[in-house]
Formats: sequence, C-alpha cells, structure tokens
Amino acid sequence: MKSLDPQLKSVLPGMQAHGAETGSRHVSPMLAWALIVAAWAALLFVFRPYVEMVLVAWETLPSHAHGYIVLLVVAYLLWTKRQHLAASVCRPSWKGFTALVLLSVVAMAGELASVAAVVQFALVFLIAATVWAVGGDQMARASVGPLSFLLFAVPFGQEALPVLMNWTADATVVALRYSGVPVFQEGRNFVIPSGRWSVIEACGGIRYLLSSIFIGAVYAYLTYTRTSKRVLFMVWSVVMPLLANWLRAYVIVMVAHWTNNEWGLGVSHLALGWIIFGIAVFVGFAVGTRWRDPLPAAPGGVAPAGGSSLAVALAATVLAAAIPPGVVEAGQAFAARSTSTDEPRLRFDSLADLERDDSSAEGIRPSFPGARAVHQARYKTKGGDTVDVFVAYFRNQVQGAELVNVGNKVEPTHDWSWSTSRKVRRDSGSVPDVRLEGYVKGGRHAAVYEVYWVNDTTTTSDALAKLHEAISRLRGRGDDSAAIILTMYSPEDLESAQGKTEAFAAERLDGLLADLRRTSGASQ
Repeated sequence: MKSLDPQLKSVLPGMQAHGAETGSRHVSPMLAWALIVAAWAALLFVFRPYVEMVLVAWETLPSHAHGYIVLLVVAYLLWTKRQHLAASVCRPSWKGFTALVLLSVVAMAGELASVAAVVQFALVFLIAATVWAVGGDQMARASVGPLSFLLFAVPFGQEALPVLMNWTADATVVALRYSGVPVFQEGRNFVIPSGRWSVIEACGGIRYLLSSIFIGAVYAYLTYTRTSKRVLFMVWSVVMPLLANWLRAYVIVMVAHWTNNEWGLGVSHLALGWIIFGIAVFVGFAVGTRWRDPLPAAPGGVAPAGGSSLAVALAATVLAAAIPPGVVEAGQAFAARSTSTDEPRLRFDSLADLERDDSSAEGIRPSFPGARAVHQARYKTKGGDTVDVFVAYFRNQVQGAELVNVGNKVEPTHDWSWSTSRKVRRDSGSVPDVRLEGYVKGGRHAAVYEVYWVNDTTTTSDALAKLHEAISRLRGRGDDSAAIILTMYSPEDLESAQGKTEAFAAERLDGLLADLRRTSGASQ
C-alpha cells in the first residue's frame, strides 16, 4: 500500500534515510511505535470507565484473576516480535482508519445499550486497529498476534456458569450410578447414602475453563504455526477442563462416600481440583510438544525503506485518537433526543383484585439496585397459595443502573440452594419463553419465572434484551424496560412449585405487560 503523503525532503528528528538513491526520509519504527502508544493512551483515557471495570473484575472475580498475567504475556509476545516490528515500515493505512470508524460504531452501540463487554471487546480491536491505521499494513501484521491476546483480559464467560453447573451435576450423577452408588437427583442437588450434595457456583468449573483456554491459546501460538494444529489444541483446551472438572466432582464425592465424609471436604476439596487440573494441563503440553512446528525465520537486518513522513504520521496519530470518541459522542447525542426526564410510576391494575399476604415466611427477594422503580409484594392467589411478584423498571439506563447487569440478583442472599436454571417454553403468544430458576431451602421449593420486557418486547436472553434496548433508543423510543419475576412455593418438589407459577403466569402475565405498556406510554 502506498504512503498517504509525499516524502519530505527535510531531515526531522526521528527520521532516517532509507535509500541514498532517493534522498527521501521516513519515520523510524521506534518513533512510529511511540506515536502508536500515544494514541493508545488517548484511547484508554476516553474509555477509562470501561477500563476501570476490567480492573475491578480482575480483583473481584476469581475466574478472571489472570488478567494481569494477560498483560505480561502480551508484552512478552510483542518482545519476541521485536525483529519483525523493527523491520516494518510505517505507512498509515486508510483501511486501518476504516476499521477504526467501524469499531467505534460498535463501541457506540455498546455504550447506548450499556453493554460493557461490547465496549471492552471493541476497545481491544480498536487498539489493534490503531496500529493498522497509524503504522500501516506491515506493523499490523507483525503485532496482531500478540495484541489478540488482549481479548482474554476482558471479563466474559460468567453467563455460561448455570450451564456448566448443570453439566457438572449431570456428569457426576451419571458416574456415580455407573459406579453402583444409588443416587436421587433433583436439578443440581443429589442425595447418596452417605449424604446430600449440591453443585454450587464454585463447582461449575468456569475458572478452570477460562484459565485453560487462555493457557492453551498462548501455548498453541508459541508452539504451532499451522492453523489446523492451533485449532485442534484449542479444542482440547476447551474439552479438557470440562472433563477435568467432572472428574474432580466425581472423585470428591466418591472419596467422601468411601471415608464417611472424613475426606473430600474443606481444603482437600479445593486442592484436589487444582491437582487434577494441573495434571491435565501438563499432559496436554507433553503430548502437544511432540507435534511442535519450527519457528519462522526472523527477518534480516535490512533497514526499512519507503516509510511515511513525520508530518503525516503525526496527523494519522491525531486522527486515530480522535475518531473513537467522536463517533461515540455523536451516537450519544443522537440517542439523547429520546431521553425522558419523567420518573416512571408503576401501577398494577392487573393485581388489584388479589389480597396482600403479610406473612413473614421466607421467600425469594430479588435485588436490582439500579432500577428507577420497583414493585415487590406478596399476594394470595385465588387458591390460597402465596406468590411473590417483583417488577424492576428501568429508564435512561447507564452502567450500573441497567436491566442486564451482573449486580442484579434473583436470589442475592445465597441462603437458598440454586437447584436449576433453564429456559421454559410456554403456550403463549405474548410471552412464549421464560427463564425458570429453581431454589430449595429447608425442604421448601421455589420456582421462579423471570422474563425481560423491553418496550413491548419480551425475551429471556440478556443479549437480545440489550439489542432491543439499543434499537429502541436509536429509533427515538427510549430504553424503558423491566424485569418481571414471579415466584411460588411448594413443600413437595420443584415440579409442583413450577406448576403453580405457570398457572399464575397464564392468568396474570398478560395483565402485567399491559400495566408496563401504560407506564411506558405515560412518558411518551
């Protein structure tokens, strides 16, 4: 690709000759990288709230405690590419600037929908696109591999935890039955002759999985050059921690069973998991090394030639630093036209005929701290059963005060054992799907129906809820949305409690949606 500027004849600091026969000058690789780092600093400053969220996640989420190691790995991989980077020519690329604009639009969409992960992933790609825009094609090709590992710095994957917990419980029960141990299973809880077990969040294996994927990616990058080998090793890096976690859970239960619960609990419970994981990683590396590819030869010591002038490199740096905040601010200004200053007023006429239940019995008490309005009440159904109704209403959402957020909890106390989590199909045109969450405490089962309402659209998907919010804001309809949570109880089992919740939802859910539409329409 040709340089964006005619070569300057003057010799400026940071420029060196690249050919005596042409007499032209170009920016040195070192100065080019200094300009790129300056653009990165501006980028991180603009998106500093999202960078701070990443740092907080590294400090608070055990599954992402490897975040600082990611930065060290990226720095090391860039250092291993120093000869390739030094041999690259700085030629600002219009293709890189096009990528910057497109990625800035993605970041803007994430900002409008208050999806921190979208903005954070877009920021990683913006960092790579900045190299492409300012440094050009050669520098981008030399650095894209190491910089791609910044994707592992973004806290993601927690959404898979319920599924992993279900898989762990099912795999453990299957292995126990195959071993001849009688098991009674109810969701993530199961009972064997020696005691009762429950697969909690820490047993899901999310930490093993994310750590394994990161370690496997680094190993595959350093060991192989063929794409097929890298892909195969990454598949192993996903499958291995799942199998290792299932084996860990099975061994712990069997050890406790054989020793009458004297071993397999407490510290040994955690230590055994990491020992099994460590052995699995070591075996994977030992086997994978047998098919190692030879490393590509480093480029020769020829000085790069035909680069850009300092003036254009500086202009490219300023432009690269200005595009992302400009696009994001333009999107925010456009979306601000639909912002409502009215406070939502919740009124549920559909529940007016139900008697309030003032009993002090324990129940599920959701917590959505950023909601603009909350309705949380206990009623008696026509049949005399207790139902807890929770509605959290959101408007003008921002980070930390949004419908979909890790801080929003259906059962924040952790006093109830989380037995199941799955999507349930319903025979309803208005709400065809709900998310069923099952809990149990002291022999009392709770069946929770949860559904998102976003400007007259219902969904159980976090991603679709965010997408509907962004589309609604861009269409000038605001971002009014709500979480509807219905809970009923049974002393028998989860299926009995679910039958009660479904009957109440079939009778009252359409009315609740009509009440929410009225609340939203009052602000239009």
